[in-house]
This record gives sequence, structure tokens and C-alpha cells, in this order.
Amino acid sequence: MKYYSEKLDKVFDTEAELTTAEEADAKAKAEKEEAKALVKKESEEVQEAFKARNAARRDYNEKLVASRKAYNEVLKKAKEEFESSLKESTEALNSAETEYDEKLRAFQKAHPEGYRICLKDGDNVVTLTSNPIEYSRSLSADLDDMLSMFSDLLRRW
Repeated sequence: MKYYSEKLDKVFDTEAELTTAEEADAKAKAEKEEAKALVKKESEEVQEAFKARNAARRDYNEKLVASRKAYNEVLKKAKEEFESSLKESTEALNSAETEYDEKLRAFQKAHPEGYRICLKDGDNVVTLTSNPIEYSRSLSADLDDMLSMFSDLLRRW
């Protein structure tokens, strides 16, 4: 006699085979259902963690914007205080620079023949020279020396 399983849609030779096969099938289905429930539970946990992360990011971004705004305000105020504390000194420096430039230009214009002036103020020492005749002579002498060197080199080769 043959035994037919409606659950498995299969024919078995003995009743024991049928029962064993149906029990194995029921066990496999139960394991699948457990795995499915576990995946669903774990996916819900991941979903909740994702939502918590996004909420934390939103909170962080809001605090970051507020902190940057406060930082920029403090920085702007400090810059304004810094610039206002230097305002008088900056104006005095610009005035002194302009006066020095004007007097130096007037001095240079008054002495086209050439000059040598040594300016000293404590550790600051600046030497200004202008001798157009000696400069052009030294330039031509340097050029002559260079040409002599090349001609000597070509002769020896």
C-alpha cells in the first residue's frame, strides 16, 4: 500500500516515511519562519538605529550652525576692536610713509648727477646710491669681461 502526503504532494511507501518527511518539512518551515522573524526584528533594530543617527545628525548640524554663528560674531567683534585699536597708528604710519616717499623723490630729483646716502635709525640702516656714469661703466666692463672669457674659451678649444 502507498501513502500520499497532501502537505508534500508526494507518495511514500510506508507510513513511517510519510510521518518522518512531514515532520522534517514542518521543522524546515518552522526554521524558515524563525529566520524570517529574526531578520524582521534585526531590520527593525537597524531602522531604529538609522532614525536615531539621523536625529543626532540633525541636532549636531543645528548646534554647529548656532556655534559657528556665535563664533563668527565673536571673531567679527574682535577684528573690529583690533582694527580700531590700530586706526591711529595706521594713519600715522601711512602719513610718515607718504612724507618719506615725497622727500626721497625730491632728493633724487635734486641730485641727478648721483648720490650716496646712508640712512640710520637705531639698528635700521639703509644705504641708497645712484651714480649713472659708474653704473654704465661697470656694466660695460662686466660685458667686456664676459666676452673676453668666451673668446678665450673658443681659442682654447
